[in-house]
Amino acid sequence: MAGDIGVATKVGTGRLRPSVLVVEDEVLIRLLIAEELRSLGIQVLEASNADEALRILESSLSVHVLFTDIRMPGRMDGLGLRRFVREHYPQLKVMLTSSHQPENYADASTDVFVAKPYDVNAVLQQVKLLLMQSGYDFGLS
Repeated sequence: MAGDIGVATKVGTGRLRPSVLVVEDEVLIRLLIAEELRSLGIQVLEASNADEALRILESSLSVHVLFTDIRMPGRMDGLGLRRFVREHYPQLKVMLTSSHQPENYADASTDVFVAKPYDVNAVLQQVKLLLMQSGYDFGLS
């Protein structure tokens, strides 16, 4: 299933609207990050665990950045989700977050790691940088 992920949403003058998949089991943190990203004009998809994230990734929805917590309930944690993404969607930018830094979090398959508790503005800046690296330099500040 490699290749571009899904159909991108168009914005205004036909430019593609970038999207971020936020995978976080702590609902208040997920809602906070999602709302802040939306305030920047970014399309946000939300999942509370890796299984939900996989369903989104395998759908026709567009995803450009995966922002995932490492420690989540379910059959797969954030590191497993990262491995799946790297195997099936290698162009997707991956941003990991956790209050517990595992030894293998910062390998070549992770674009950014943000330790919890994190500064929301720092997270937003990192997401914008990842989107710009993917070609979405559309004036986000």
